[in-house]
Amino acid sequence: MSSESPIKPPRASEKLPKMGMPGAGADAGPFRIPAWMRSSSLHEWVRTLGIIIAASWGVYTFIWKEMYVPSQEPASISLQISLTPIAADGQSDQPQPSLQRELKVSATNASNRRLYLLSSFWELFPIRRQVLNRSTFTERAKGPFDAIHVERGAELQPYPTEAAGKLFVDDHINPGETIHRSLIVSLPSGSYAAQVDVLVPVLTREPPKGNGLLGGRILEWGYDKSSVVIPLLCMEGNPSDCLRLDNSEKQDVQMDRKLKAFDPNYVLNEQSVQVGLPGGL
Repeated sequence: MSSESPIKPPRASEKLPKMGMPGAGADAGPFRIPAWMRSSSLHEWVRTLGIIIAASWGVYTFIWKEMYVPSQEPASISLQISLTPIAADGQSDQPQPSLQRELKVSATNASNRRLYLLSSFWELFPIRRQVLNRSTFTERAKGPFDAIHVERGAELQPYPTEAAGKLFVDDHINPGETIHRSLIVSLPSGSYAAQVDVLVPVLTREPPKGNGLLGGRILEWGYDKSSVVIPLLCMEGNPSDCLRLDNSEKQDVQMDRKLKAFDPNYVLNEQSVQVGLPGGL
């Protein structure tokens, strides 16, 4: 007879080993992915969702952020103005300060799109400094203040316009580009400083050829009867044929409306700089 003990059936109190993944529960069977997760329809939905997300990101980055947002920014440029003395000619041991100065104006397009320039303008007028009794400051500072300022011991007195003219001949500035204008101006004896005013109208759209923008005329600048700068509408090639109004405020409004109707981002860049005159005149 065999000495091996007979195999006994398990008692009711004994438990068989659990089947399936650990932690799946006592009654869990072998682990299986649910049928709905294996369906081709779900895979197509996931793939479609990924394409939509990628396309949305591309639209935001390359169309909205890189194209639309910059296109809505106003047309602005950075202007730099300087007025420096011209070196003496050396014909005298103690030369008198020169009456001439070199005016330099530069315009930089710091945006990422091309900007279009209409006719630009500059004017210069000298300033004289008159020494005053300092005790009169309180009376003089009651206001309203003028376009210069009030000093305790002196008063700045602007001369009439000494020089003026067209500024840039360029019709556009590319992104990151800087254009320059340099010219010689003469100032009257006794000038303490000078003020330079610059007007540069800029568009973000290229002006159409012909009469699409200003009725067949081009923008220029001049003075009215009271020596106030006003815009002029002149026939191209015939500068003597210009439309002008003595009411500069009214004409400014008319021009502003016409240009903004064509380009809502149109800007008239204006800058005024007071420059001291080294060496004194």
